[in-house]
Amino acid sequence: MLISDIRPILSHWPCGRHEDYEVVKNAVDRRFASITSKKNQQAISDADPALLAARWYPTATRPTYPVMTDLVIWFGLWDDMIEALLDDETAAEELRVSTKAFIRSELGLAEDDEVVPQVHPLVRSFQPIAAEACAFYSEERRRILLEHFDQYIDATRLEAVAEQSTDVPSLQEYWEVRMLTSGMGTLLGLAEYALQVQLPLNFLKSEAFNTLWVTAVVINSIINDLLSLKKEMEAQSVVNSVAILFDQFDDLDVAVEMSLDRTRQLVALFDSTANEILSSTDAFDASELDAIAQVIELMQTVNTGNLEWSLNARRYGVGQYLAEDGTIELTL
Repeated sequence: MLISDIRPILSHWPCGRHEDYEVVKNAVDRRFASITSKKNQQAISDADPALLAARWYPTATRPTYPVMTDLVIWFGLWDDMIEALLDDETAAEELRVSTKAFIRSELGLAEDDEVVPQVHPLVRSFQPIAAEACAFYSEERRRILLEHFDQYIDATRLEAVAEQSTDVPSLQEYWEVRMLTSGMGTLLGLAEYALQVQLPLNFLKSEAFNTLWVTAVVINSIINDLLSLKKEMEAQSVVNSVAILFDQFDDLDVAVEMSLDRTRQLVALFDSTANEILSSTDAFDASELDAIAQVIELMQTVNTGNLEWSLNARRYGVGQYLAEDGTIELTL
């Protein structure tokens, strides 16, 4: 499989790395050296969550970048935990229910008579992240954030069904699940906190914001699918948009090029939508437009940063196949 250079597609978007990356990475390594096994330490090192957060949120404030790193770690470990329960539906459902209840409680949104169940220590480690969210967001914004978490957690049921099925899903079926299970809603849901800005509520609820959100998520997911295909096929998983296209057209080169073409189309849609929004001087005042511009830039760095992280971290193992011209040749 030959993947042409992806970087030019996103080359006009900002790309950076948070200035405190090395400091936060060392802190993460020290923390996990004392509380987890050598095997888990290696898995965390391979994923390098501090780098992922530094690439995704390079413009986060100095106090919020470590919190965003903790969110990336929490999300990654919870995702691994629910995947490990693929063959134990009862335990998986207990984890989903208890996690949702705990997050709801920690965000200050539980009913007065709601009893919060005992939770796994990993779930409980969300507590300081929730405290930051409570200090920054209004109740209405926290309800929006909670909805992102609930949608992601609930969608892991659908993902489990897809993983256990012997049928290859349609692209439409895949994207209906993938839009939720990618976790982008939770990771983008704290964008305002990371930047310490507040978006106008009417913008958050607008069709234009939804377009930016959806295109940013799908761009991220397609690039992940391209770069993780080898890893997923080795795990005998076909829950991947490139694999689905390959199944439809019986030509891997066609599947790859269709994925790249779709990415280009989505980048163009994002750009045109962003330009239209930032030209809306009659709809937003200068401070609101500044906040909107910062969040738009973060949606861009989430994607350029995700690409750079994917090529450099050991999680996907594609960096070793990266040629000087940017192409990636993989043997499946």
